[in-house]
Amino acid sequence: MSAEQHGTTVGGAHRFVGLAENLERHAGRPTGAEPPNVRGDNRGFALVFFHLERYHLTTVISSGLRFQPLGAEPAQELACTVYKEQAEAARHLVDMTAELLVNQRTHLVPDQIVPNEQPLLPHTEFHGVLASGHPLFPPEFTRFTDPEGVEQLQVFTLLPVTLGELNFILDNGVTALRQQWARFEVDVFDLGRPSVA
Repeated sequence: MSAEQHGTTVGGAHRFVGLAENLERHAGRPTGAEPPNVRGDNRGFALVFFHLERYHLTTVISSGLRFQPLGAEPAQELACTVYKEQAEAARHLVDMTAELLVNQRTHLVPDQIVPNEQPLLPHTEFHGVLASGHPLFPPEFTRFTDPEGVEQLQVFTLLPVTLGELNFILDNGVTALRQQWARFEVDVFDLGRPSVA
């Protein structure tokens, strides 16, 4: 086997055996999917919808970013969890952020802010997302490992942040914003929530 063939095998889809079951274990029952070519061209990733009945939450997760040349090690996928009625907004946030990463051939790092000049969602103050671990699901959702325990994938959860919160982060850091969210008992899954800054 040549080095090229070996590299293809090592970097192949078999590294992610069990991923679908792992996502379902934490995010709930799969309820639908949007193919990579939903707009005609292949955007490089699909979107999968999961529903967790117990908490009335829908999680939209990208599928395919891990095979894109984004320079991430380990590979990455994106998720956004909201109340079921707001699933379309979560779809938009994951789609938009994933498309940005594919187009710019870049990846996220923990606690990275992805800002936007205009509101990301109509009639809201959300001007960015925070790449985070999941606020509700255990670490096994965020960090997927193979049977040998080697981390193969990080699933970054996108938490919408308001313009005021973006400015607060610039002045005080992400940890300070999390403390504000905790102090005011902010429900980060509710896209109708008020800004804490």
